[in-house]
Amino acid sequence: MVTNTQGSSARQNSTQQVHYLRFAVNYNDSGIANGIGKQWLPKGAIITGTSVYVGTAFNAATTNVLTVGTNSTAYDNIVGTADVDESAAVPLTNGIKPSGAALGPLAADAQVFVKYAQTGTAATAGAAVVVVHYVPNNDL
Repeated sequence: MVTNTQGSSARQNSTQQVHYLRFAVNYNDSGIANGIGKQWLPKGAIITGTSVYVGTAFNAATTNVLTVGTNSTAYDNIVGTADVDESAAVPLTNGIKPSGAALGPLAADAQVFVKYAQTGTAATAGAAVVVVHYVPNNDL
C-alpha cells in the first residue's frame, strides 16, 4: 500500500524496502535546457545510488551533458556532469553517488530535476531513463 507524507507529493511504501523514482528524459523535452521538475523525494530519505540508461545517444555536435539534482539551477547533485556518457547508447551506468545536500538524509521533501545542456550544432536525438534509488526514513 502506498502512502503519502502529509502535505507531500513524495511516495512512500509502509514496509521496509528500497524505493525508487524512474523517469524518461528526451533531448527535446520542453524546458530541458533550464531543468524540468520530475518527481519528489521525501524528507529524511537517503539516496543509495542512481542508474542511467541511455537508449538513444544524445548527438549535439560539441557537448552533451545530462544532470539530475535537487540543487537549484545546477541540478547536478544526484547525477553530475561527468557521471554519464550521453553521447553513446550504453547498456546502463549504475551506482552513481550523490553529492552535497543529496548525500542525505534529506532535510525536507525535495523535487528532483533533470537538465540537458548542449553546445555546437543542436541535438536531433537523445533519450535516457533515470532511476534514483532511495530509502525513506520509516524508523519513526
